[in-house]
Amino acid sequence: MKCSILSQGERLFAYSTGKLRGADAEALKQHLDICSACREWVADQRTVFKALDAWEAPPVSAEFNRQIYTRIDQPPSWRDRLFRLLHPPLSLRGLPLAGAACLVMAAGVALQWPHIKPQPPVPVEVTHPEQVVHALDIMEMLGSFDQAARTEAARSEL
Repeated sequence: MKCSILSQGERLFAYSTGKLRGADAEALKQHLDICSACREWVADQRTVFKALDAWEAPPVSAEFNRQIYTRIDQPPSWRDRLFRLLHPPLSLRGLPLAGAACLVMAAGVALQWPHIKPQPPVPVEVTHPEQVVHALDIMEMLGSFDQAARTEAARSEL
């Protein structure tokens, strides 16, 4: 079962470090006697603090300061100089300015571009229904003639 106090990590952390005092500390201590999840969380935190207290940083070598100052005194490499040169234009601070410049250039090109005049519409001839019927009859006659010519060619090949 999840405990509602376990979600109050700051309060448990303050108790683990010994910074929680008074009635709050006493109430939390009584809660820890009942709740195994909170008791385990506090024990884990105390284990971490003990491990951190036991850890000792290795001593800094006597040459450390000399190496740092030697590195500072070295002239920057060509890559560092190039990066410093290109960094401001490539940073995000210049992005709005670059976008505005592109917008102005696009507007200038659009305004200077020669406008293409639309072609006038092709006049449509008005046809009468009799002409359409006559054209369809001719197309049907040519189709039957074409079919007859093909069958005649197929017979002559045999």
